Amino acid sequence: MKRLAALIKRHRHVNWTLADQAVVSGSNFVTGILLARFLGPESFGMFVLLQSIVLYFNSFQSALIFQPMMSAAPQMPEVQRANYLHGVFALQLMLCGVLSLLVVIITTIIYTFDFHLHLGIDTNIIAATIAALLAFQLQDWQRRYYFVQEKPSASFLIDTISYGSQVSLLGILYLNNTLNVANAFWIIAGASFTAFAVGFVRDSLQPMFLHAQTVLKQGWRTGRDYLVAWQLQWLGTQGVLMFSAGAIGAEPVGGIRAAQNIVGPINILFLAMENVVPVMAAKRFSQRGINGLLAYLGRITAFGSALLIPVLLVLALFSAPIIEFLYGGSYVAYASLVIWQVATIFLQFYLRQVFFFLRTVTATGIIIRSGAIMSITSVLIAMFTVEQYHETAVMAALLCGTAAGLIYALSAAYKIMQKLKYKQKSASDSSNDNGSLMGMEIKS
Repeated sequence: MKRLAALIKRHRHVNWTLADQAVVSGSNFVTGILLARFLGPESFGMFVLLQSIVLYFNSFQSALIFQPMMSAAPQMPEVQRANYLHGVFALQLMLCGVLSLLVVIITTIIYTFDFHLHLGIDTNIIAATIAALLAFQLQDWQRRYYFVQEKPSASFLIDTISYGSQVSLLGILYLNNTLNVANAFWIIAGASFTAFAVGFVRDSLQPMFLHAQTVLKQGWRTGRDYLVAWQLQWLGTQGVLMFSAGAIGAEPVGGIRAAQNIVGPINILFLAMENVVPVMAAKRFSQRGINGLLAYLGRITAFGSALLIPVLLVLALFSAPIIEFLYGGSYVAYASLVIWQVATIFLQFYLRQVFFFLRTVTATGIIIRSGAIMSITSVLIAMFTVEQYHETAVMAALLCGTAAGLIYALSAAYKIMQKLKYKQKSASDSSNDNGSLMGMEIKS
C-alpha cells in the first residue's frame, strides 16, 4: 500500500493531467452527442463548419503563443519565467482582439454570399461564434499557463468549471427542446469565460504590454514556423472538410463529424501528451542530450500504443451499433466512416510523436514541409474523388494526407537524429581526449 501511495505521489503531475484531459475529452464527446442528436445531421453540419472556422483561428494561438511558451518557459529561471509569462499574457490579449476582428470579416462574408452552402447563418450565430472564439482562447491560455507552471490540478479545476457547466447547460436546453446552433455557441462562450475569470482571479496574473513585443520577437521564428505548419495541417484536415461541403452539402459534413466524434475520447491521450510531453522533452534534451530525449519519447510512444490499439480495434469492429446507440438511426449510414477515422487517428498518433521530437530539436522547417505534403495530398485526392464518392472520399483524403506527412516526417527526423548522435559522440570523445591529455601532463 505504501509503495502504491508513493508511486501515485511520484506521478501526481501526470495523474492530474490525465484527469484534466478526461474532463475535456469526455465533455467534448458528450457535447457532440447532444448537438448531433438534437440538431440533426444538417444543422449539426452547420455547427461543425462554423466550429472549423473557430479551430482555424485557434491555430494562430497555438502557433504564436503556446508552442514557443511550452518549449521556452520550462528552461528559464523562475524570475525570468515570471516576466516572460506576463508578456505572453499581454500578447494573448492582443491576439484575441485581432482574431475576433478577422472572424467578423469572414463570417460576414459567408453570411452575405453563402457559397452555395445554404447554411442559413444569421447575425445572432455570427455574434455567438465570435464570443465563443474569444472566450475559449482566454480559457485555453489560462489552462496552458497552469501546465507551464506545473500546476495541473489548477487546470483541472477551471476545465471542470468550463466543461461541466457547458455539458449541463446543453443538456438542459436539449431536454427543453430549445437547443440550436446559436445557443450552443453562446453556452460555450459563457462557460469558457467563467472558467477563465476564476483562474484570473485566483492567480491575478497581470498582462505587461511592454514585454509583449520582446516575447513576440523571442518566439517569432519558432512561432512563424508553427503557424505556417498549422495552416497547412488545417488545410489538409478541417479545410478539406469545409471545401468539400460545397460539393456534398452540410448534412454529410454532420455525418463525418459524428463518425470522428466516436473516436473523440482518444483525445484524452493526445491532449495529455500535448500538455506534458513538450515540457518534459525539452528538459530531457537539455539535461541528457539526444539519447535522453529518444529514450523518453520511446517510452511515451510504447505506452501510448499499448493504450491506443485495443480501443481502436473495438471502435472499428463495432462502429455500426455504437453510432446507432449514440446518435440514432439517422446517422447509421455514416457508420463505415468510423473505420476510416480509426485508421487516421492511428497514424496521427505516431505523427505527433515525430513532431514532438522535431519541435524539441527546433527542426520546425520539417514540420512545415510535412504539413505541406499532407495538405497537398488531402486536397488533391478530395478534389478528384469527392464528386463520385462523397463523404467516403473526404475520409480517404484525410487518411492518405496523414500517411504522406508521416512518411516524410519520419525520414527527415531519422536523418536529424543521426546527425545529433554523431555530434554528441564527437563531443564526448573530445572530452575524453582532453581528460587523457590532462592526466599525462599531471603525471609528467
